[in-house]
Amino acid sequence: MSVVQASLRIISSEGTVAPPQLVARMNQFLYRSTPDSKYATFFYAQLDRLCRQLRYVNAGHNPPFLLRAARSTTDAATELEQLSVGGTVVGMFPGMDYEEATVELCPGDVLLVFTDGVPEAHSPENEEFGEERLQALLRRVAHLPADEISARISAEMTRWIGGAEQYDDLTFIVMKVR
Repeated sequence: MSVVQASLRIISSEGTVAPPQLVARMNQFLYRSTPDSKYATFFYAQLDRLCRQLRYVNAGHNPPFLLRAARSTTDAATELEQLSVGGTVVGMFPGMDYEEATVELCPGDVLLVFTDGVPEAHSPENEEFGEERLQALLRRVAHLPADEISARISAEMTRWIGGAEQYDDLTFIVMKVR
């Protein structure tokens, strides 16, 4: 992880680097700097707050969830998109190319980016939390402000885990568009 952080700081400090090139350069750096068995998943995004656009590259990471707010008062259902455009993990293969995608954001949209430890969190009965349960939870709390969404997800994860030992980190980021 320290190599990922260092390479991100170095490459991003060079100025304007398009997301696919940034991830491709990180891939090369990690490939040369780490053992063959080491790699990382990586999700990189740039937010243009004025245009309400999110440019991203997903390098083998769990696809973040973008829950779209209802577009009208008659539209009760919200659409959930998974941000999966990108390529493979970084650091495993040399010379990889990555794609980027841009999504338009609207007020009320909620972005949830999470590590694999979140859906893989085990209950005391050794059942995984799972992506379906995480999506359902996000739908239930999406009407709340971002900090409350985060608190509710944390509380639900804590309740789910109980006293069960976990084998991975449980990290997530919530963003809500105003």
